[in-house]
Amino acid sequence: MTSTTGHMNLGMRIGFLVGWMCFALAFVAAAAESAYGQGFITSANDLLVAIAPGKWIAFKARHASILFDNTVLPLMQLPGWLLAGIPAGFLLWSCRPHREVMDPELYDSLTTYDRLAELAEEEGALNDDPTFSQFDMTDYDEEHHREDVRTAKEYMENWQAAREDEQSERPLTPDEKMEKARENLSIPFDKLS
Repeated sequence: MTSTTGHMNLGMRIGFLVGWMCFALAFVAAAAESAYGQGFITSANDLLVAIAPGKWIAFKARHASILFDNTVLPLMQLPGWLLAGIPAGFLLWSCRPHREVMDPELYDSLTTYDRLAELAEEEGALNDDPTFSQFDMTDYDEEHHREDVRTAKEYMENWQAAREDEQSERPLTPDEKMEKARENLSIPFDKLS
């Protein structure tokens, strides 16, 4: 629809402007519905009867025909904002300026997650929950293996005893806590003041 230079042709310009006019008309119809409407949603016919009854009735009488009665009048039972909003959305979307063709490499990078999720679903791995019930320290490198590390099951069996051991020590006074915190500073405390 657009040329390679990004300029819009005359038809697209007119469609874009008509789309904005329909959008403004939909906004006005919604405002009029809230001001003159009798309920939650008011049809365009009832709204026109409330705003300009003589002109609307004369218009219907002047253009009365089988085609008008079977196409226009049933459409007028819809809300006015919907009647103007649907063409506005279509025209503004299809005739918008500056629509550029996306670079295929950029599109591939933007859709990588979707493609990976689709592949995982095909392989049946989409809803796999990881299970750690078979955790064993011997499965890991020796350099990261510490002797004092216990499994969660071992810890939970003896957690009360470990807690009592921790509480058996005398609690530190505030001055002792402050002194301990000063010892852990990377800069000597007397250099801070």
